[in-house]
Order: sequence, then structure tokens, then C-alpha cells
Amino acid sequence: MPPSRRVLVYAELLSNIRQVSVGCTLPTPASEHTQVAITADGWALTVTHDGSSQTIRLPERVAPFSRLPIKSAAGTSLSWRLPLAAPLSGRALPASEESVPWSAIDLETGSAIVCRTCRSTVVEAGTLVVWKDLPSENWAEMMEFWHCHKPDNHHKHGNDDEHLANRGYGSNSRIEAQAGVGFVDLTSFLVAAPDLVTSLISASESTGGVGGEIKATATTLHCTSCKTQLGVQNAQASSVSIFKWQVIVQQRNRNISKPSPNVAQCVSAMLLATMARSGCSKSIMLPMKVRPGLSVAGSKTENQGQVQGLLNIWLFNANITFSSTEACTSPTNAVKVLYRTINQEEADKMQESITSDVQDVSLPAEGITAIIGLLSRSNGFIPESDRKFKEWTVGLLEKWDSKGG
Repeated sequence: MPPSRRVLVYAELLSNIRQVSVGCTLPTPASEHTQVAITADGWALTVTHDGSSQTIRLPERVAPFSRLPIKSAAGTSLSWRLPLAAPLSGRALPASEESVPWSAIDLETGSAIVCRTCRSTVVEAGTLVVWKDLPSENWAEMMEFWHCHKPDNHHKHGNDDEHLANRGYGSNSRIEAQAGVGFVDLTSFLVAAPDLVTSLISASESTGGVGGEIKATATTLHCTSCKTQLGVQNAQASSVSIFKWQVIVQQRNRNISKPSPNVAQCVSAMLLATMARSGCSKSIMLPMKVRPGLSVAGSKTENQGQVQGLLNIWLFNANITFSSTEACTSPTNAVKVLYRTINQEEADKMQESITSDVQDVSLPAEGITAIIGLLSRSNGFIPESDRKFKEWTVGLLEKWDSKGG
């Protein structure tokens, strides 16, 4: 049955008021034969309309209703607020405490890193003898705060940048990759270039900006077998960033099977960390700066290096659980966002404003294209009446949780 002729049901947990919000879009107006009921255990809802039925598992157990009321003039849009059957266990985590996809503690030493698409080896087993979490982006400021305010330390300094640099963590300092060490960031692994299986990695010079005008600072790396972009290499250091969503970490103990984060989970973690760090819920996604030129022939980024406009994304709700008849998996933990596409001039004005409330985050152009596609698809999970907010489009991004998925 075409999507336009199906019954769409969307449910979202409203934990702050202990209710589940349910919205439904019907292909034709509701009639006296349209019925909506909740199962006796309170975990599922079924909509019957025009001879067909759709059942959805709810994000939380609700009080059972044998039949939900339907307004006589409901048309094709139905909605309800359903009370929970029992108090919620646990608490919603603040953004600063959200789980990070593949932190160092989750990874076994000596694990191999392989391409997720074709399983070609990127880093051999036994090469990385230790995993270390990279500090957050505000680590230099926090270290300076500690040095300035620790007991019995009342020194003064005039040049903050010079003072920080002398301690080894100034704004001009960089963390360099070390042989045998896998540094773990929110969305990538930082490894030393010599630790890669070089015969299976090809360097690519490609255009990675809006209009191709971004200054080059890095080189993209591709799997020679399937041409997937695996990461980037810094132009001024022998370090390589490998994107988590493009690889699999193969544990040496094969009996341990852990899920791998996808691009949506990595980006939602990045947005949550940005909000926790800066207090800004709005971000502009900028394509990573890479060397201009021609990409590897046949690579998946060969025709995707250009990003048409910049993605302006607003983290509207950092912690939701939703179910939808259009989603592959329900219920799903996610963040709800509002998004739109803006041009470079608009982005510059927003960032240069003295009242700016946006932060910029960097992703490879291919990753931004994938996120735009996921957001567009997730918009179809939501009832038609709730898909837009002024000039913004509503979207959902799956979130990584402490159970690893």
C-alpha cells in the first residue's frame, strides 16, 4: 500500500508530564467505523480504519482503554494524550551525562578496526595497545581554571594564551597521535598514520565546501576496496581521524558482540556535547576543510564533495523516546531537532552577531548529506500537522544509549 494510503501513527513519551502523546494521520476522514484501542497490558495501540489496521508498540506502558474517543469533526488528523500506567523508573540524563558512542572503556585493547562496508582491515589486530578518551573541547579552559584557583596558588599572568601554551595546553596546542594509541573522540578515532594498513587506504584530494571555496587543511582517506571515505588526515601532522560510523571495531574476544554506532548516533552525541559545553542548542554544520582537487575515481564522495547550502540545526528536545509505524524500529531513543538549509552569507551573519546563539560543528560533506537524508526521512515518521514549525522542519536523530545502541 502506498504511504499516502496507509494509516500513520506516531507516539512520543512526554516524561515531564508522565504522558504519551499520540498523533495519527488517516488517508481519508475518520468515520463511525474508525476505531482506536489500547491492548490490555497498555503497551500497544491499534488503529482500525477503512478495513485496515495499524498497530504500534508504545514508548511506555499507558493506562489501558478499550476504545479511545474520536471527535466527530476529526477529519484525517487524530490525537490523544495518554496517562502512564506507572511512574517512570530512573531519570532523564542531562546533556552532560549522555552516553558517548564507543568511549575508551567500551573498547578492548588490541582490537582491529575494519571498514564497515567491505570488512577490509584498516588497523591490524594488536596494533593499538591502549585506548584513551580525548578531553572535551573546553579542556584547556578547565585546566586553566584549576591552576588559577587551586589552594595557595595566587599567581598572576598577563598573557593568557602564552600562559596556557607554556603549560602545554594553550589554544595553539594540539594533541598528536601516538603509535599504538587509539584516541577516542565523540565521532572519530585519532590514530597515528603508520598504524594504518596503508595498502588498503588511499589518500584523496577532494573539494569539501560550499561552492568549493573552503581553504584546504586535510586530506580525505578512502578504502581502496570499496572507495568508502573512512576519515581524514591532518595536513600538518601524521595523525588520522577515522569516522566511527564508517568502521567496525572487532574485539579480540569474538564472543563479545557489541553494536556499532551509526552516523545519526554520532551526530546526536556531538549536538548534545555542544549544548552541554556552550549552552547553545543551535548549530551550523560545516563541511570539513579538505584539499581542493580531484577525488579518487569511483569513490562514494566523488560526486558528493559539494554541500548545497549549510545545515542549521536546533536541538529542540534532547531526550525523547518515540514510536512510529513508518520507522524500522520502535520504540527508539532520539533527539528531536528543527532544521533548515541556509547559505554562507546567512551563516556568517548569525555567527558574527554579538547576540549569536549558534555554534559551528564540522562533519565530512558526505556525513552532512547523510544526516540531511535521515532528517528528511524521519520527518515522515511524524503526523503531517506536526512536520513544520515556522521556517523550520521537524526531524529526529537516533541517540546512542548506555546499552550500546
